This record gives sequence, C-alpha cells and structure tokens, in this order.
Amino acid sequence: MKVGFIGLGDMGLPMARRILAQGHELTLYARRQASLEPFADAEVTVAATPAGMSAATEAVGVCVFDAAGVEEVVLGPEGLVHALKPGTVVLVHSTVSPPQIRRIAERAAEYGLRVLDAPVSGGSARALAGELTIMVGGAAEALADVTDLLASLSHHVVHLGGVGAGSHAKLINNTLFTAQIALADEALRAGESLGVDPTALAAVLTTGSSACVASGVRLRVDSLADLTGSTAAVTLTKDVELMTGLLGDAPGNGLVEVARRFVAGVRRG
Repeated sequence: MKVGFIGLGDMGLPMARRILAQGHELTLYARRQASLEPFADAEVTVAATPAGMSAATEAVGVCVFDAAGVEEVVLGPEGLVHALKPGTVVLVHSTVSPPQIRRIAERAAEYGLRVLDAPVSGGSARALAGELTIMVGGAAEALADVTDLLASLSHHVVHLGGVGAGSHAKLINNTLFTAQIALADEALRAGESLGVDPTALAAVLTTGSSACVASGVRLRVDSLADLTGSTAAVTLTKDVELMTGLLGDAPGNGLVEVARRFVAGVRRG
C-alpha cells in the first residue's frame, strides 16, 4: 500500500520501520529533522508538511503524543484533510479520549476521510517485530481496507466497535498497567514494614506467580521517584487523567484510585 506515517517517537519509529520492512511504499512527516535520521538510507519519501502527503496515499498512521497533536496534523492549516482524497483511511494510533477522537473523526469525515482510532500496546520491541496488540474503533469497511497494512504490525487486531471504542480499551489497559505498578510499590512497602529485604523480595516478585510486565517496571527501580520524567511516567500520567475524566462515579473507579497512587508517587519524586 501507499502509506503515510506521522509521529516517529518511541512507538511510531519502530512502527514506521516495520511498515517499510514489510514492503509498503512509505511517506513520512516529522516536525524535527532528527526524527528522520533513522531513514536516511531508506527508500522513503519525506513530506514537508502533513498536507504534503500525496493524494495517492491510501492510508496514514498518526502516532503523536496527544489529541492536540492529532488535530494539528489531521485538521490544521497544513493538515491531512487538505491533501488526501476522499475515502483515505487515517489510523490514529495515539492514545486520546473517546470524545476527542470522535470529534476529530466527525470533522475529518466532512472532507471524506475515514478515521479509525487504532491505539496500540506492546512496546517498541514488539512493534519492530510486528507483534503489537491493536485496538480498533470505527467502521468495519474502513478496517477491511487496511487489513494488509495492520497485518504488518500485528497478528492481534481487535475490532471493538465504533470510533472511540479502541480508545476506551487502550485507556482501560493503561490504567490497569499503572495500577499494577502502584500495587507493586505497595507490596514493597508491605515487605519493608515486615522487615523483608527489598532486593530479595523484588527477586521473588519478578519471578513468582504475581509477576507481570507492569510490576516489573516498579521492581527494577528503587522507588517511584526513579520513574519521574521518564517517557512511561509522562504517558501513563496523561492516560490516567483521561480515564479519571471518563469514569467519574462509574463502576471501575477503584481501578483509577489505585492508578492515581502511581501518579501521586511520581509527582512527589
């Protein structure tokens, strides 16, 4: 396929490299020239702006940090809406709130573009290996038209419903991930109060039945403060705040309360 990709950060870079490695014709846009350096010797086209994408582009992946960034590259003065032909699929891999992605999709539809919210999970190594989990919200017909493209990135693409459903699933996933980090911190605190050596306890908790990817994030450092300023901390804090705004008094708010212990610990650090 003729594919565009915008957002070459920790997740976007390996995703774009994987798409190229799978034989798709790739056009890239990045705000910073340095982000394009990994593709210096690759057969890619570089667009000067999102609107510089060719009208022949069949699908564009967007993996920028937040909803404001998505709006800028899709709907802004130099956005994709001014370049792409009607029917083109825009895959928003960014993690944003469902109301935000619905508004973006509605406005893009005025230009004939089909938006799928398609956040991803798995980390950069799995992105490069094509082993991501992709959570999709949007029209089944649009998803069918990008099946081959998504197959480059994942063998586990889950269609959850209309636009916004993928974002719901991603925020739940990331909130649970964050809560698991917070619970691992509480486990170490419990061990400390009982006189258990924290290093030895961490060795147990990283290999025992309670072990998981998220708890390992906490158990590999001395305290939550060690995560302050990390990409993971910034991203997870954003996502927990989005989830807090969605749930309010709805069932599941206890999950958010636990996750917010992580946010509070990082901010104290």
